[in-house]
Amino acid sequence: MKKLAVALSTMFLFSVACQAAPQETTTIATTQATTAAVTQAVTPIPTEIPYVFMPYEGSEEAQAILSGMSLEEKVYQMFMVSPEQLTGTDIYEYDTEFNDVTEAAIAAHPVGGVIFFGGNIVSPEQITEFVSAYQEASDIGLFIGIDEEGGDITRIASNPAFDVPVFPPMAELEGEDAAYDAGNTIGSYIQGYGFNLDFAPVSDVNSNPDNTVIGNRAFSSDPQEAAVMVSAAVRGFNDSGVFCTLKHFPGHGDTVADTHFETASVTRTYLEMQSCELIPFAAGIEAGADFIMAAHITTPNADPTGLPASLSYFWLTTTLRYDMGFTGIIITDSMTMQAITDNFTPEQAAVAAVYAGNDIILMPQDLEAAAQGIVEAVENGTIPEERIDSSVLRILDKKIQGGII
Repeated sequence: MKKLAVALSTMFLFSVACQAAPQETTTIATTQATTAAVTQAVTPIPTEIPYVFMPYEGSEEAQAILSGMSLEEKVYQMFMVSPEQLTGTDIYEYDTEFNDVTEAAIAAHPVGGVIFFGGNIVSPEQITEFVSAYQEASDIGLFIGIDEEGGDITRIASNPAFDVPVFPPMAELEGEDAAYDAGNTIGSYIQGYGFNLDFAPVSDVNSNPDNTVIGNRAFSSDPQEAAVMVSAAVRGFNDSGVFCTLKHFPGHGDTVADTHFETASVTRTYLEMQSCELIPFAAGIEAGADFIMAAHITTPNADPTGLPASLSYFWLTTTLRYDMGFTGIIITDSMTMQAITDNFTPEQAAVAAVYAGNDIILMPQDLEAAAQGIVEAVENGTIPEERIDSSVLRILDKKIQGGII
């Protein structure tokens, strides 16, 4: 933590108010090792460059669980899916009740977690029973996640069947006490329905007025103010007993395009991003955030491999793990977004995501294909099984910590 505190203070020292990045900047080359590593992840092509990842030993309890798992079971723990992806329901419909099909799907695909959307949520009684049934059917407890940010991105507060506090967009909150209250209140009411993970708070800096996807979801256009608010929100979530997620690393605020529909890029250099986009994430890490969600944005002047940050060894292992000292769970943004599906097969995306440093893959385009891609990558030596073990141990320990196991 001392190293992180020093890094954070350095970022604050050199921070300036963020402005939209210029259209033309000078590319900073990454090392050959990083480039070769991420290239291998996508193709994947064997390389002579040694693969380095941050090991995680895990608790004795987690190690005992891991020792009884097959490779396939370990790989499935690294996926978090929607109910529909699990059961094969038509994408234009939503599962709202647990049945024999759901139970069989969990047995066949023992995923690590499930994310629920507005269409899955009908009433307090329905969602509480729905979530509980999922947990009871899983041999290993599940992360049960939701996007409940406040403002326009809510699945529960926007449903008139629920009597819960309604928060404005995070940009309208004033002071860290308000940010703490938002995190603590939201965490408390979603926990009451069985959720243990919120994909919030948004930790981006709203630095580009033309941004179509972040905007007032972010706390501020100033990185230092955003950092203070993110830190307070994390403390609020932590005190509620719900895991929270910093998103969208390494910072989606300076994009114009939306990764749901196309490739989006941040044109800043790494040094520019270090003095702006990374500041709220560093603050959130120091405050004790347990999850960080990786964005599908490209950063050609920081990591010129051309890969989305969610598939970038440079961003997730070199920067987030080693430089910023994050030891929690790294999860991708939804892999059904076109920034991924337009450019990678489910197998390629999954293997690249694991190679880059993700512990959990959120909503793969094809669950079975993605899982099999990782299994084959382990079997052919592209990814060492120890790398899989490190992620699964992190997942198991987090579930033990949260009383899920």
